[in-house]
Amino acid sequence: MSVGRRQNGAGPLLAAVESGQTYAAEGNGALKELFNFMPEDMRLRAAMAVPMPIGDRIGGFILLGKHTAGFSDDDRRLATTLTLRAGAQLASAHAVAISQKESARYSLMNELVKEASGKTMQEALDLVLERGKEIIKYDAGRAVLFQSEDGEAEALDESLTRVRRGETVLRNAVTEQQPTFSGLRLATHAVTVNEALTPIRGKTGVIGALCLGRRGTSSFTQHDVGALDELGSMAGVAIENSRILQVVTGQASRLDTALDALGEVSQALTTVTQGARVLEHKTLETAVRVTAGTAGLLTRTTEEGQQALIMSLGFPDAVDGTEFQNGQGLVGAVMLSLRPTAVPDFDASPDLQTPPDLHAYGLQAAICTPMLEDGRLWGTLSVFDGKKREWTTDDQRVLATLGNQGVVAVRNAELYEKNERSIWELRSLQEALQAATSTLDLNQVLQQVLAGAAKASSAQIGCLALEDGGRLVLKGGFGTDHATAERLALGIGGEICRRVMESDEAVMESMEHHSATDSPLNPRAVLCVPITLRGKPLGVVFLANYQVDHGFTSDHRNLVTELAAQAAVAIDNARLFKDREEVILASLEALANAVDARDPYTAGHSERVTQYALMIARQMHYSPTEQAAWVRLERGGRLHDIGKIGVPDAILQKAGKLTEAEFEKMKSHTVVGFNILSGLRMLTDELVIVRSHHERFDGKGYPDRKKGDELPMFAWVVSAADAIDAMTSDRPYRRGMPLQAAVEQVRAGAGTHFHPDVAEAVLDAVASGALKLIPQTSMHPDAPKIGAFENPTA
Repeated sequence: MSVGRRQNGAGPLLAAVESGQTYAAEGNGALKELFNFMPEDMRLRAAMAVPMPIGDRIGGFILLGKHTAGFSDDDRRLATTLTLRAGAQLASAHAVAISQKESARYSLMNELVKEASGKTMQEALDLVLERGKEIIKYDAGRAVLFQSEDGEAEALDESLTRVRRGETVLRNAVTEQQPTFSGLRLATHAVTVNEALTPIRGKTGVIGALCLGRRGTSSFTQHDVGALDELGSMAGVAIENSRILQVVTGQASRLDTALDALGEVSQALTTVTQGARVLEHKTLETAVRVTAGTAGLLTRTTEEGQQALIMSLGFPDAVDGTEFQNGQGLVGAVMLSLRPTAVPDFDASPDLQTPPDLHAYGLQAAICTPMLEDGRLWGTLSVFDGKKREWTTDDQRVLATLGNQGVVAVRNAELYEKNERSIWELRSLQEALQAATSTLDLNQVLQQVLAGAAKASSAQIGCLALEDGGRLVLKGGFGTDHATAERLALGIGGEICRRVMESDEAVMESMEHHSATDSPLNPRAVLCVPITLRGKPLGVVFLANYQVDHGFTSDHRNLVTELAAQAAVAIDNARLFKDREEVILASLEALANAVDARDPYTAGHSERVTQYALMIARQMHYSPTEQAAWVRLERGGRLHDIGKIGVPDAILQKAGKLTEAEFEKMKSHTVVGFNILSGLRMLTDELVIVRSHHERFDGKGYPDRKKGDELPMFAWVVSAADAIDAMTSDRPYRRGMPLQAAVEQVRAGAGTHFHPDVAEAVLDAVASGALKLIPQTSMHPDAPKIGAFENPTA
């Protein structure tokens, strides 16, 4: 949407944006400044307008709103980053649009010249006047030649005399007392006529004038002069082409071939997706073809007074990378003069023969033209012949036109590629940050940051290490296993990582392999960037590539550095959450131990159940690669009976059999425990264990009577571990079973009480010695040996 000033001033929003400052507001009063830029039905607590620079000025702003109050420094920093990238993208897109508009004009010029090929002079001029309306608006037009083909001269008044001197004459509000040249008649069209007279330029200078007229008040202005000059030039080319056709028919055929080639390159001007390298090759190949040359060179400016060879045709690979200084050979001469230069015979001009050594390559003649961009030397385009040759002015003109059109085509492609790269960088940054901030799990955050950095830089292997007690500790690897990642980052790249931590500056290096004894596992390119928050180094991201010519670029470094800076906030948040999580879990485990301690007969029960569950899970090869799954299983075992905090001591410590009502109260501990813990987001599998460790495989357990595959395997593992400890623990009314007797109970309950796979794992673990009875002090050594499996307090 467009934003305009108020009558009485810019207001605080536009004033802040125009000065390059962020405008943030919260509360009804301050938010009123932003209401004009929001939908009427939107309700916000806070809003922020961030200025968006486009080029060297502020071109707009991005408006952000929140349903919650306040913006943090991190919000402002991320918003500023996004607006900078959005502004850069808009500026790049605008530049491409301008170039494409210019390209369209070039295409029209070349189409017109091509269509005029083979026509008589009058037919060519009529075509110019007809197609010229696509470049500039006019109602009528006429071409005046100062010397006609039969030798008769046109009478000139003051206006045409000025045109002949090379001026473009604008005649606005011409009255009937003044002569008109465009063909418009005052009596039939208007009270006044507006005319523009522009020179038609040929090889010998100004050869005529294009006289264009407009009706009424629509006058020609200085803004139209550029288009008028182009149209005059087009008419001049058309006339000269007709003259060439009339004089030399065979030469016209060759020129037609050249124009076809120019048309191909002109088409490339609007096909920016081909890529700059492809267009450079097409420009050079077309130049050699249309001039019937033997070989060609394309150079480009690398710094003031220096050119480098970027492409060659008909030369050996040895010339690749050749550099040219001002005044060195033919290319060096053109660098100084900025004019096309033709050499018919190098024997007569030996000072122009090298570099490269043209005589050694059997080349005898050459023509070289400068390639200009906004009046500055962009590069040179050269064509060579193996024999002596007189180059024509048409050769020079075609080569010059081709060279300048090639510059436009290549620059358009480069702008397009830069624009596409900016879009890709912004998307990669957004995706990586979105992934990193979508979780509070520290390990997941670190892995997402590393994966995003590796993707953004096309790295084969990546490592992320955090500072811990004055040293770097590897926290994640990408593209390889943990041991290899540790050797790469902290071994081979250890010195680089330490340097980055100390300097807080990114390091990008190419690793040269000077000896055949160098290990192929040593990287060829590394990129290491710091992860810093509020001036404090948190760690580093270390990336590596192993293939030749797959090094990192400054774009990779900038993008990964930006990602690391933004990700530092997510890493710090995840660390704080992990610390908070550990405190909460420690408190919960202490509470679970306190619950066990309420009954001296169940003291240590939760810890023993946890150990039995781990023994059974190891026998079943449970999640061997996912460490987090083991942590959740262990935590669930320790917390499984926390709900007994809601069971009275009288029931927990009752020596005899529980009544039906007491048993129902005891059974409620599964739901009570679930309800206590369900508000904690860090618990997942643990909640299932707490609620379901008294379910049975046949669906006769409690509280939800779930069976079979309705519960995950870890729940059945803890259920079996709980039963084993219950059967082997002493109670006032009976002694604990020996382990072998408990195992027989598990065997008998397989498929009814216990999951068959879990029961099998228990039997195998006991048989192999992997599951052994955990010793505990007997409270009642004289208690009878009965009722072990019916114990309702387990």
